[in-house]
Amino acid sequence: MSWWNRISGKSQQPLYHPVEWKFEKHESGLAIRLYRGQEKGQITLPVNMTVAELRQQPGLETLELIEAMWYEEGLVETAEGYLLPYETLAEMPVELLDMLDIPRPAQLELFLAHEGAIGTPHFRFVLEKKHGSWTHLERTAQRIGPWLRLPDRSWLLMSPEQYQLQQLIDNAPNSMDKERVFQYVAEVRSAARRQNIAMDSYLEKQEYKFVDELNIDIQYDGQQIDLSPQYLSKDEIPHELLHKMSEGNYSYASDPTNGKVFVSSDVLQKATSIRERDPIRGQDIPRFAENPEAFLPEVEGLDLSLFGERVKSLGIRVYKAQPYVHATDKGRGWFELESGISVVDYEGEVQESFTTDNFQALFGGDSSSSDQEYFEIDGNWVKLPPNLGAFTEAATQLKQSLGADNRIDVTKLPYVLEIFENIGQLEFNQPILHAQQELVDAGVMDKTPPSMFTATLKPFQQDGFVWMKSLHYRNLGGLLADDMGLGKTIQVVSLLTYLFERGRLTPTLIVVPKTLLENWVGEIEKFALPLARQIYVHGGSSRIKDPEILKKTGIILTTYQTLVRDQLAFGQVEWQAVICDEAQAIKNPSTAASKVIKAMKSRFRLAMTGTPVENGLSELWSILDYVQPGLLGSLSEFKKEFIDKLESDNRESEVEQQLLARISMVYKRRTKSEELKGQLPDKVAENYPIPLGIEQRQLYSEVISQVKGKKLSGLQAIQILRELCSHPGLVLDQCKRLPVESVPKLAKTIELIREVQRRGEKVLVFTELRQMQELLREAIRDHFDINPAIINGMTERRQSVVNQFNNRPGFDVMILSPKAAGTGLTITSANHVIHYTRWWNPAVENQATDRVYRIGQERPVQVYYPIVTDTENVLRSGTVEQIVHRILSEKQELASSIVVSSRKLDVENEVMAQLFN
Repeated sequence: MSWWNRISGKSQQPLYHPVEWKFEKHESGLAIRLYRGQEKGQITLPVNMTVAELRQQPGLETLELIEAMWYEEGLVETAEGYLLPYETLAEMPVELLDMLDIPRPAQLELFLAHEGAIGTPHFRFVLEKKHGSWTHLERTAQRIGPWLRLPDRSWLLMSPEQYQLQQLIDNAPNSMDKERVFQYVAEVRSAARRQNIAMDSYLEKQEYKFVDELNIDIQYDGQQIDLSPQYLSKDEIPHELLHKMSEGNYSYASDPTNGKVFVSSDVLQKATSIRERDPIRGQDIPRFAENPEAFLPEVEGLDLSLFGERVKSLGIRVYKAQPYVHATDKGRGWFELESGISVVDYEGEVQESFTTDNFQALFGGDSSSSDQEYFEIDGNWVKLPPNLGAFTEAATQLKQSLGADNRIDVTKLPYVLEIFENIGQLEFNQPILHAQQELVDAGVMDKTPPSMFTATLKPFQQDGFVWMKSLHYRNLGGLLADDMGLGKTIQVVSLLTYLFERGRLTPTLIVVPKTLLENWVGEIEKFALPLARQIYVHGGSSRIKDPEILKKTGIILTTYQTLVRDQLAFGQVEWQAVICDEAQAIKNPSTAASKVIKAMKSRFRLAMTGTPVENGLSELWSILDYVQPGLLGSLSEFKKEFIDKLESDNRESEVEQQLLARISMVYKRRTKSEELKGQLPDKVAENYPIPLGIEQRQLYSEVISQVKGKKLSGLQAIQILRELCSHPGLVLDQCKRLPVESVPKLAKTIELIREVQRRGEKVLVFTELRQMQELLREAIRDHFDINPAIINGMTERRQSVVNQFNNRPGFDVMILSPKAAGTGLTITSANHVIHYTRWWNPAVENQATDRVYRIGQERPVQVYYPIVTDTENVLRSGTVEQIVHRILSEKQELASSIVVSSRKLDVENEVMAQLFN
């Protein structure tokens, strides 16, 4: 942009006064001051002028140049005005210097002389100057920094090289500082010689030489690398003398042949910083060999990139450990797998290969915890891969999954990719890469479902979608055991859209508990409407029993009970896929449902459950025996290998890992704490100690007395006491009509619901006691003028009840049994949960809470535990509810383990022991 464009259109001044300027020579350059007005007031840049003023401004080009330099930051603002630095002046084009009437830098005739002897107080350098006919300008001319004013009052400007020498002379040290002055003399003489400036005979005889450059010497003795400074000079100084001075950290040296040699202070300072560096030892040796620049100090003028070849000459060999998984073709579709680690050079040539165990033994490292990056072997270094621990674990998982025989069928090869999918820089050989390409071509690796699927999958759900596709591709079954609330159904619906798009859907059988039929139809209609047209719900008296018609049907939805009744018809169909939801229905291998479902002929089997182990590990075996028959051997073999060890009092964690590795090929489980961390709102649990009412306290004492008098067994007493803590009316009919205030626990529950009503939100109240459910409904109806729905084992059309609750705006209450509500229900319209009574299995209780705390919940979730408490401290161990709460809190960690049965969580005996001592 031109100066004219920059200033046009700015504010106008009422009267025109030209801008004037004044240039003054300054030690640092050229000082510029701007004035305006009748009073010659000093002004600052930029100058605001109208077009009319511009036309009248004398010296407009010079003013334009001054302002342009200001815009381009060539001018420095000072207290007196502006400064055009000498460095800028010296580089300005001659035409601009002419515009400012500044003399061009002149090349003077110089001669270096001196006064006094070196080492005496009167010694100083004299730089004699001559220009044309003018001689001895050092005496006859006035000097202001780089400016020289000649006797005829004209000005000269010294050239940068000559002015640098003048500055060096001006900054002389104390002439009596013997160590510094000799170095200073050598420095001035060296600078003069570089400019071919003659000097007097005295100075010529002063054979001073100057060390003004530096290099870095590298030495390696097999144990450590030492860095040391190496002096260099433009003067002719023998290498031996420079080396001796470098080693001794000398700043000065003198000998008969070379005279006096001085080291510049800059070189001396850099050399000291190099010497102060610690030797390079241990794992830093190979790091240095790979990247020497990271260890070398930054020395101005030193090209660190040149050190690569010098480092190679040290003979430090660094190899790379390369994890690999190879498959060897054994014919007829069978491959033998081998995983391990190769040691390769940086050209990729394999030097030696090891198994993972042998490799770890080689360097003595624990790959799961070691932070080693390199290890030394026979004087050479090997760089460990950053994911060695993950690779070792994956290799162990593969080995455990395959068993003693490393052979695998070609359709199972993609499983290897899944085990090692998160490990970078892993080498696969051709058969495995070919299998991977087949997966890509079949669309198995695509994380995005077909366009007919309208929901957006979360990353972990995409992972589940790809996992199920790969199982189907490989003719393997799968157990999807995701935590409650992670959307198992929506993941399976995405799989169904993939099968439909590929023409592999017909016929598909989905078996579910009766209460989930509506839910499945609703989910498919909501997220894959074209697929909904393929659904046939098999139930009722008019259901189809002709196998030929069933074979041509897309998706058949039925219940476990109906499947058993119509097993002959279903058994004649070659199913594309059989999917079992809430697969704990087949946890007992001896039940009719379990036997029938395992007898179905299908290409692909899938089981879904968030609780694959409830009462014992045999349940896991039964579900996996359906998913992948033979994977865990016979039940007796499984019992010997796993159940006996894991259900003993001394549970072995290694055995648990072995089991998980064995089933990992067909088993996928994710938890909310891992996958939805930071995505779900907060969940806060609060305990409320509640005293016993008058009637409760009296009845409680009577029950304890009857146990002590052996009139009542401990097990009978526990059940009575649980009911009594809930409401005395559950024990004595005449107490059912007690006012709410007489039952503190019920009163507190009404108070909590009142707070939920005030917020305009919804609440679920859980209790498995049927009579208590009715008493709660009656109390809520009286206090809030609403009729809360109840969901328990007797409830028909649960999904319809839930839909009405979810769709009703504002405040509402629903009463549920934890067990009946523990599967298949999404009630995220509520964000408050009251556990009126505790289910004596924390896993089941957590599942009940998960009805509201799952994907789709957008508000903070509040969980309340009103606990009847011995506030008067008359009971030795507290009330039965206090004891249960204490035990359940201790068993939360066990509840999260997939291979710990509910038998281990059964608190009945512990409650009895504490309650009755």
